Amino acid sequence: MEISHVSHEHPLTLCMTEDKDVGEPCNGCSKPIFDLGYVCYDCGFLLHKNCAKLPPKVHHRLHPKHPLTLHFDSSETFECSACNKTGSGFAFLCRKCLFIMDVTCFLRNQPYLDLLPIEGKTRKLQHFSHDHTLTLCYITQQSERNCDGCVQQISGPAYCCKECDELALHKSCAQWPPEGEHPFHPSHSLTLFTKSPYPAGKIICDACRKTIRGFVYHCDKCSFDLDLVCASLTPSLKHEKHDHLLTFFEKIYDQVSCDSCGKPCRNNLYRCVSCKFNVHSTCVPFPITVEHIHHPHSLTLEDSIPGEDSSGICCASCEKKISPKARAYYCAECCYGVHPECVVPEEQPDRAPTRRGKGPRKDRSNRRSAEPGQRSWTDEDTSMRRKIFQHT
Repeated sequence: MEISHVSHEHPLTLCMTEDKDVGEPCNGCSKPIFDLGYVCYDCGFLLHKNCAKLPPKVHHRLHPKHPLTLHFDSSETFECSACNKTGSGFAFLCRKCLFIMDVTCFLRNQPYLDLLPIEGKTRKLQHFSHDHTLTLCYITQQSERNCDGCVQQISGPAYCCKECDELALHKSCAQWPPEGEHPFHPSHSLTLFTKSPYPAGKIICDACRKTIRGFVYHCDKCSFDLDLVCASLTPSLKHEKHDHLLTFFEKIYDQVSCDSCGKPCRNNLYRCVSCKFNVHSTCVPFPITVEHIHHPHSLTLEDSIPGEDSSGICCASCEKKISPKARAYYCAECCYGVHPECVVPEEQPDRAPTRRGKGPRKDRSNRRSAEPGQRSWTDEDTSMRRKIFQHT
């Protein structure tokens, strides 16, 4: 994924850091980055993922009089008004009071932050599942708060209930429609429930077979159920032995048989949820080499990422780490990798991922600005926006 950030003139690309033992210092908070971070291939500017998501303007409890603005000057050092330590990098500043706070104190002293409204937009939301109005906040990773919709940890913008503190949703999870159609269950529309629609309570996702503990899309006619993580997936692969497009699953929580080789499979498989058709990724006849729309070199199908790069490659399309034991399309010259299911051939330009990798940039003709986001009905990251559901 490639983004534009207010602190830097060049585009930043999400990738794995090269020195995972010592880490490379973040230009935002000065602490080392040990895994994923945003890097500028032009000048080496680096940011943690979380530092890149810090709000440009926010209210903070340590300075309630005025809002604080994110400030950066690479040539400046400053004394933090909260801890009195000298710092550099990002700072939250109130110019009226000359109050300044470093990123560490900013995050440590308030896990829930009120975001200021953007002109023409509101930070209030009335969600159908809750009696109180939700407020758009910034939840830090230190809060260890999970989303009540997808049950994954929140780190970034989220809608919270300030009155009872009983509901917190990723900004994207709060935008799922209460009813819609999904390609995993084309026969009927699905209705969004905040808890199990069954008297017994326990509910299993029909896509990944995992127990659902958050929101669920449910078909009352067929007793079909889908969690929000699987609801964000889209069928993408055509297989010669099946009429429908298949969806890639890194793992399902039930053992099924491969319809190609007949052996059991539950990891790294392609699946047609509605037909219960399953096939190992290794049983899919992928071409040995492909031309990828956002990379200047041919990519070669590898059974595993070779050599030193095996633990540090992320898919340039979906941003997830490529497993060292999984097949992937790979360019050795640029350390550029893509999951087979994420490859976008030149004849399919409508599914365009942004570039990500450790190697030098070869071409900027496809450079786009994007904002980090989570999955959603229409994703917050405009470069990956897809309408998975359709209103009924």
